[in-house]
Amino acid sequence: MPSLDIFPDEIIRHVLLFVSPEDTLQSIQLLSRRFYHIGNEALLWKSHCQNSFNYWHPDHRLSTKLAARASSVKWKELWITRKRKNTKVALLLDDILATKVGQLSKLKQICLLGYDAKDYLLEQCHTDDSADDVLARRYYADSVLDSIHRGIAVEVWAEYQGAPLSARGLDRALGAFDMFVLHDQPQDLEYISESFDRLAREFRQEHPGCEEMCTRQRALSLVQWLRANNLTSMDSPERNYRNLRNCFIGQALSDEAHPSLPIISSAIFCCVAERLGMTSSCCAFPSHVHAAVFAPPGMNLDGAEEENPNKELETMYLDPYSSDYEVTPSDLRLRLVEFGWTLGTDAFLKPSPVSIIVQRTAQNIKATYTEVQTLADREDDIVRDIEMKRLRTGHPDLNLETAAYAAVWAELMMKQTTALHWDNNLESFLNRFALSWSEDAWIVEKYLAPLYDRFVRSQPNPRPRVGWENVREILGMLKNLDNRPPTVSRRYTEEIHSRVLYKIGQVFRHKRYQYVGVINGWAANGTASLPTPHHLVDEDPEEEGEASDVDDPTQRVRRRSKTYYTCLRPTIDRLRVDQDNIEIITDPSLIPNALFYLAGKFFKKFDSSTCTFISNIKEYYPDD
Repeated sequence: MPSLDIFPDEIIRHVLLFVSPEDTLQSIQLLSRRFYHIGNEALLWKSHCQNSFNYWHPDHRLSTKLAARASSVKWKELWITRKRKNTKVALLLDDILATKVGQLSKLKQICLLGYDAKDYLLEQCHTDDSADDVLARRYYADSVLDSIHRGIAVEVWAEYQGAPLSARGLDRALGAFDMFVLHDQPQDLEYISESFDRLAREFRQEHPGCEEMCTRQRALSLVQWLRANNLTSMDSPERNYRNLRNCFIGQALSDEAHPSLPIISSAIFCCVAERLGMTSSCCAFPSHVHAAVFAPPGMNLDGAEEENPNKELETMYLDPYSSDYEVTPSDLRLRLVEFGWTLGTDAFLKPSPVSIIVQRTAQNIKATYTEVQTLADREDDIVRDIEMKRLRTGHPDLNLETAAYAAVWAELMMKQTTALHWDNNLESFLNRFALSWSEDAWIVEKYLAPLYDRFVRSQPNPRPRVGWENVREILGMLKNLDNRPPTVSRRYTEEIHSRVLYKIGQVFRHKRYQYVGVINGWAANGTASLPTPHHLVDEDPEEEGEASDVDDPTQRVRRRSKTYYTCLRPTIDRLRVDQDNIEIITDPSLIPNALFYLAGKFFKKFDSSTCTFISNIKEYYPDD
C-alpha cells in the first residue's frame, strides 16, 4: 500500500502550506512524531502568520521579524497568540451585543488590542445580511474599529504635546485626520507614508539626473511634476473649495482627482521633497499656505558654496496649489500689506511647526462644517450639500460630524497646555464625546485626562470645575452609566397598553419637522422614565416637556401625563419626541441610509415586511 513515508519532508512541508493552521495543530501534528516536527517548522508558521493576519500591533515589530532568519523567531507561538486574541475579541463582541451593561469596559478591552483586533473586526464589519444580528454586529465592529483608528491618530498628536517645535512628521500628523474617517478602508498612516515613498521613487525614475540638480532646480522640477500629474490643487475651486475631502491628505493621495486645499497641496510637496533630500516645510501664510525650501548648510539654492558659513540658510517659496514657479519674498510681503499686515511680516515667511499646520487644518474642517450647516439651512442646493460631505467611504452626514470631532481633538492635543486658553474647546468637546463617541472613553482617559490635570495644576488661581468643564467628572459619569443595571419598562397594565401606542423599532416621520426616526425608548407618564441622557429639539417647546412650563402648574401636570418617546436619528442617538408628533411610516424606501447603519446600536436587524427594526434592547423593553 502507498504510504506517506515515501514522500520526502520537503514535499509534505509544501503540502502543509495549503492546510489550514488549525488543522495542522489539531490533526496533522498528532499523526506521528515526524509530522509533529514537520508541522512545527518556522518557515511554515511564518507563512501562516503572513497569510492569516494582515494587520499587526506595532509591539510585534513584524517588519523586523520578517527580515530576520525564520528560525530566530517563534512564529508558531506568534500565530497562536494572534489566534487567541481573535477568540478574545469574538467573546467580547458577543457580550457587547448581548447586554448594554458594561459595554464601554468591553469596548475598551478590544480597543487596547489595537491592530491585533483589526482583522477580526473587519470580518464582522461585513457580516452577511442573513445573520440574525447583522445590524448590531456590523455597527459595534465598525464602532470599535473606528475607535482604534482614532486612538492611533490621537497618539500621533500626543507626541507633539510638550515637545520642541518641529516640522518633522508632517505626513503622519496630517494623516491622523484621515484615521477618524478611515472606517474599513486600507488607506491608513502606513498607506500615506508609502504613497509619499512611491511618489519620490516615481519622480527619481522620471528625473534620472535629479541628484545632480541644485536645490532650486530640484524643487522647481518637483512642483511642476506634482502639478502636471494633478497631485495638487482641485477642479472648479469656486464651487469645490470647501469640500470636506479637500482637508484630508490621505483622501487627496487616494482620490483619482487628488483634490486638496493649499495647505494640503503644500504639505504634499513638502513630504515628497523631504524624501528627495531637500529640507522643506509649510509656511502658514494668511489665507493661503505656501511651501518653503531651504538651501543645504554652507551652500546656496543654486549649488554654490556660501562665503559666510554662519549666514542664514537661503530660502525659496513655492505655491504648489496654483503655480509652477517660484514665489519671491517681495511678492509675499506685498500680499501681506494688502491683507493689512505692515509689522512683523517676516514671521509669516518662517517655517511653521507641525502643530500649527495641524491646527490650521482643523480650522479648515470647522469652516467646512459651518458652511455645510449654512447650506443645509437654506435647503436650496441638496446636490451641493451632499457633494461637500462626500468622502471615499462612510455616510456623508456622519463623516462631517466625525471630522468636526477630529478638529476639536486636534486643537486640544496640538495646543500646548501652557497656553492661556487651552480649555477653550473643552466643554463642547466633552459634550460631543459623551453623547456621540462614548466608546472613546479609553482615549480620553489615556491622552486627554493627563493634559487636563496638567492644565488645571498650572493655573495660578484654579477655580472649581464641574460638569462639562471637568474631564474626570465626565469619565466618571460615563463609567457609572456603563455599570448601571437596566431600568425595565414593561407593558404590564391595560392603561400602559392604551397610552403607549407605538413600540420599540417602529419607524416614523415627525409631523412638524418631517424627519424620519426609529423609536428606541418610551415613557407612559411624562419624561422621568425616559432613557438618559437624551436630547431635546431646542426650537420646539412641545418636545421640551416640563422645562417650558415651570410657572404654569396646569400645563406642567398636563405634560407629565403625556406619553413621550426617544428616537434614533442620524447623528443623534436619543431624541425626545411627543407621541402626538409621531406618524408611523411603512415604506422602507423613506428611511435614510445612515439610519440603517446607526440602528445597530439598538437593533439586531430590519424586517422590511413590517418596516420595523428588531429590538436588541429587550433587557430594557422586554415586551416590545
